[in-house]
Amino acid sequence: MTTTNERAAHELLTELDALTSDDFLGQLAALRNQRDEVDRRIRAYLAYAREFTSPRPYTLASLAEAAGLSISGVRTAYTHADCAAVTRALGREPRSRS
Repeated sequence: MTTTNERAAHELLTELDALTSDDFLGQLAALRNQRDEVDRRIRAYLAYAREFTSPRPYTLASLAEAAGLSISGVRTAYTHADCAAVTRALGREPRSRS
């Protein structure tokens, strides 16, 4: 049985032959931009979950499973810049600095 997502992916792939080179490259660049935005959001979610939740952060294991990362991958996935973005959005400092 074919799922809706599989049918949609198949239809998109069959349309590739009809694209001009510029259209193809433009769509590929748009996909890259979408991926970069999703990656940024994941890093912000991880920073929030580890640094801003009270009384304790989410566990590394639960975040790793949800994000499809290893535990060590969760530890290194977000940076100080990601924490700063969450700080600005929430208007408060991370739990460890409060």
